[in-house]
Amino acid sequence: MLRITRADTNGAVESLRVEGRLTRDDIARLQHTCAELLEAGARLALDLAGLQFADREGVAALRTLRRRGVALFGASGFVEALLADPHL
Repeated sequence: MLRITRADTNGAVESLRVEGRLTRDDIARLQHTCAELLEAGARLALDLAGLQFADREGVAALRTLRRRGVALFGASGFVEALLADPHL
């Protein structure tokens, strides 16, 4: 199960807290939420401190968001390793 909540913003950057498990079933919701904010012109950051797991598709979605300029921060060592693994 994935939980996405708006975190406190500092005015310049919208921040979303992403918690739980990011799997193929939840990617569309994450992408839609991020797309709405990006299309509104917001700078966006995802707090991944509560993200416990991401499957291959979830990792790909996070990489795509990062390429679109979304900042990813707070990830556990496990999630960082998944994002850094070029074979995923």
